[in-house]
Amino acid sequence: MKTLLEVKNLNIRNKEGQSLVHDSSFSLETGKTYALIGESGSGKTLTSKAILDMLPAHLQMSGDIVLQGEHLKQLSRKRWRSIRGGQIGAIFQHPEQALHPSIPIGRQFVDLMRSHLPVSRYEAEKQAKKMLSQVLLKDTSHVMSSYAHELSGGMNQRVMIAMALLLKPKILIADEPTSALDVKTQAEIIFLLKELILDTDMSMLFITHDLLISGYLADTIGVMREGKIIEQGSKENILSAPEHEYTQELCRHCSQRFLGKGEIPYA
Repeated sequence: MKTLLEVKNLNIRNKEGQSLVHDSSFSLETGKTYALIGESGSGKTLTSKAILDMLPAHLQMSGDIVLQGEHLKQLSRKRWRSIRGGQIGAIFQHPEQALHPSIPIGRQFVDLMRSHLPVSRYEAEKQAKKMLSQVLLKDTSHVMSSYAHELSGGMNQRVMIAMALLLKPKILIADEPTSALDVKTQAEIIFLLKELILDTDMSMLFITHDLLISGYLADTIGVMREGKIIEQGSKENILSAPEHEYTQELCRHCSQRFLGKGEIPYA
């Protein structure tokens, strides 16, 4: 299996020198999903922002991030603009904060596509509607003419997924994409992501605090605690034979939830 993305010895510190992410390494293979799981403040979101070159200015990063042999730390601003969106797409926990509040959804799609590709406005709108249909939004014309605040949280998240996939990126980074949604909509989004990954060669880095969802979506799981990946491996090994005490506790909690409430099972 071909390695698409490598994160090597990633360290992130604040200006006081406090370590927020410590010596973390993992890889993402083509067509596979790596779930990075951890509680709030464990460093998983900072890791995703480091990959996207979106860390706040007051944080310092060391280590190496390599995308298909290209060292991302060495890239120019111009090159980064072509990678972010073009090769790496991203969806976030609160889509209404990522979408522009005063620009219609359709124009945001068109502007994104035309900033990367030499296509007409008509073609960009056509591709946007096609992608919105693929994420199971029915009235695409209505969605295109709407503003983010006029759509539900679940619809906005589907819009963000469609926007992230518009340019056919090699990697999708999904950072807690369902935690702000109700349980029914969470399940719909998780099933949708699973289908999209199965239908393409795209790889996904899935950031979450939920081991149950990780087990359903991921091929490989990394468990992060206090800024460090303490255990990683295939989902089968993590779920059936966890080595670290913290991972064992997560698995016990996962089993209780599944048996007690009938939530999304892992496959």
